[in-house]
Amino acid sequence: MLARMAANFYWLGRYAERTENTARLLEYQLTRLVDTDADELALGWRVVYRALSQSPPHAPADVDEAEAFLIADAYTLTGGLVEDTTNPASMISCWGMARENAREIRPRLPLPVWVCLNQGFLWLQETEFADAWGEGPAALVSQAIDRLRLLAGVVDANMARDDAWRFLEIGRYVERLQQQVVLLDMWDRIARPDGDGLVLSWVDLLRVCGAFEPYRRDRSLTLRRSSVLGFLLRNPEVSRSVRYATDRIGSALRGIDPAGGRPPLAPPHRMVLRMAAALELDPGGAEPPPDGASAEVFESLTRDSRTLHSLIQTSYVDYPVAAGLPS
Repeated sequence: MLARMAANFYWLGRYAERTENTARLLEYQLTRLVDTDADELALGWRVVYRALSQSPPHAPADVDEAEAFLIADAYTLTGGLVEDTTNPASMISCWGMARENAREIRPRLPLPVWVCLNQGFLWLQETEFADAWGEGPAALVSQAIDRLRLLAGVVDANMARDDAWRFLEIGRYVERLQQQVVLLDMWDRIARPDGDGLVLSWVDLLRVCGAFEPYRRDRSLTLRRSSVLGFLLRNPEVSRSVRYATDRIGSALRGIDPAGGRPPLAPPHRMVLRMAAALELDPGGAEPPPDGASAEVFESLTRDSRTLHSLIQTSYVDYPVAAGLPS
């Protein structure tokens, strides 16, 4: 496989996952518009934008005016993350980048995968945001999530389990790993009462991650900070846990570079094992850990996940020609 094709599959997976992550966060916020207090809605918008490392579009500089903007203008805030083509993190921009990477590897991409991806992008591009908003604030992002999950199913059903599929999987789960660590870190920092008594709900975090039902079956209806964070960090059976993402990355790496999984380990393999070992360290216990302890865990995971991306690029995409492919 050509290195540039590997890169295209990798970034196809990353951009598709990034689009769905944005849509899930928006769905969480937009479904709360009707029956949520204004102050809580403002807090929710801060959560969404901080989790996406974004600043609200054209937010006033004055603190009080910015707060009123976050409360009142859900339409503008949503539009900035859905249809704004000048925002590289918007859904339309990320979906477009996924489509562009797929277009460059059409010979290696099954036709049903391309058709599903292309139709989804064209649907979003041609949808009038104002009309979709009139049907219900969350309707558009919910449909987008359904289309992206359909794409994931079409990929699983039609792609051979070769290196092309493995690079796509690595891209998908590296993106999920990075986004999930940022979300957990941000939620843990904000999920404490402020001066007005506002606090984020741990139930909402589980619902955003699609993990509420598994948590309720595995643990209990009593939600504690340390228990929820531990569940979303270390449970290997929850698809949006950090441990699940690292396991899938490690499995794909072993398929691409079997020799790299044996001592002496190749750098990407070594980093995945390091992260898996770090997750086994209990960041909490019966009592929530001190602020500094949990912050160090997330800072380390964030740093290691970015290093993992760089190592994958260096080892399998940007390696010197004279070095040849890994054997």
